[in-house]
Amino acid sequence: MTIFVKWFILNAVILTAIFLAEQKGAFSSMIENDASRLTILIMCLYTVLVAYLGKICYEADVAKTKAKKQALLNRMESGWFCAEHFFSLGLLGTIIGLCLATGESLDGTATVSKIVSGLKHGLNTAFYTTICGIVFSLLSQIQLMVIKQHLNK
Repeated sequence: MTIFVKWFILNAVILTAIFLAEQKGAFSSMIENDASRLTILIMCLYTVLVAYLGKICYEADVAKTKAKKQALLNRMESGWFCAEHFFSLGLLGTIIGLCLATGESLDGTATVSKIVSGLKHGLNTAFYTTICGIVFSLLSQIQLMVIKQHLNK
């Protein structure tokens, strides 16, 4: 089985899981409740990275020499960079969410209901961006490991 076929099957499984999660409202809930909009950024960057990795897989199937395979491994470094920074973007969203959550409580004149509303909004942002960053980081790293293993053969 070629690496492109493996990549295609893996992404078909991932896309099916994303579809099933969205049927339960997971992704739309994330997007609606994220004040920082970092979940949208992470999802868009993940889509671009997947297309880039698909291109590398296709080129890996036609690469015959070790030099070409090594060049593809070098090009994959940007993929590793993205995968690691999905997690970082998720943590940045966590910090933004915590700032939103505590912003109202630092004002001594705010009512309790306003503080609770701010906490809910900020904590939603914090948790959803963290979940999104971790999930898409792991999915990217799985794909990168499969490709790396094939190129190192």
